[in-house]
Amino acid sequence: MEFGELLKQFLIDLQSLFRTSTKKLNLTLPQITLLSSIPIDGIDMSTLSKRIGVDNSTLTRLIDILIKNNFVRKIKNPKDGRSFIILLTVSGEKLQFKIEQQIDHFGSKIFSKIPIEDQDEVKETLSTLHWLISKHRLNS
Repeated sequence: MEFGELLKQFLIDLQSLFRTSTKKLNLTLPQITLLSSIPIDGIDMSTLSKRIGVDNSTLTRLIDILIKNNFVRKIKNPKDGRSFIILLTVSGEKLQFKIEQQIDHFGSKIFSKIPIEDQDEVKETLSTLHWLISKHRLNS
C-alpha cells in the first residue's frame, strides 16, 4: 500500500473509532474538533478556522450550533472590532474536559495493544509525522 493510501485509510479508521468512542457525547466530529481546539482564554475566529482547517462560513455554522447549546459564546474582539473571540462557557469547559478524557481513554486502549518493545518507536514516529504535517500546514 502506498503511503498516501495508508494515510487515508488510517484517517478513516481513526475517525470511525473516534466517532464510536465519543458517541455518548451526542456531538458531530466537527463539533468535537472545534470544542477541542478552543483554549480556555479564547481564540479569534480567523485563527480557529485555520487551526481546524475550515472556511469562515463553515466555522460560523458550527459555532452557532455550539452557542445554541450553551457550550461557547462569541464576543467582539477588543483589539479589532470587526472580528470575534470564541470563548468556552462553563458547560463548554466541562464538555471539553469530557472530550479530552474520552480521547485519552481511547488512545490508551489503542496504545496498550502495541507491544511494549515497540511503544517508544510508535510514539517517536507519530511525533515525527505530527511535526512534518504541522510544518507542511504552515508552508501551505
